[in-house]
Order: sequence, then structure tokens, then C-alpha cells
Amino acid sequence: MTGWDERIAQLESEFPGWHIWRSNAGRWWATRTGSVPRRDDLGTGRVMTLDADDEPDLRQQLESQASLDRELER
Repeated sequence: MTGWDERIAQLESEFPGWHIWRSNAGRWWATRTGSVPRRDDLGTGRVMTLDADDEPDLRQQLESQASLDRELER
């Protein structure tokens, strides 16, 4: 199995603009980095920080956020 650092680096490369980490309690977290375009739209399902029980759940949430972000770019 790949180490935590490599798994986190992989997620961060797939989801630019997010800082990802795993807590000592084993939960997965991600928070947006840099400036966030159209902060007013965060209430439309977009969030600044995500947390999940495991990596697959965090990935799904990141994919959902990416989809919402793309909708704003249209």
C-alpha cells in the first residue's frame, strides 16, 4: 500500500486548489487554498473545508466540489 504522504500528494495533484491531510484520529480533511473565486457562491453547495471518514469518501466530496466549481465557470 502506498504511504499516506504519497496518497495525499496524489489527491492534491488531482484536485488543485485543495490542501489535504489526515488527522491523528484517522479522519481525512481538505481545505481550499489561495483565493476562492466568488466566495458568495459557497452557500450553493460549495464549501471551504471538507472532512471524511476515509479516502474514498473524501475523493467523492472533492469530485462533487470540482463539479460545482465547473458550473460556476460557465
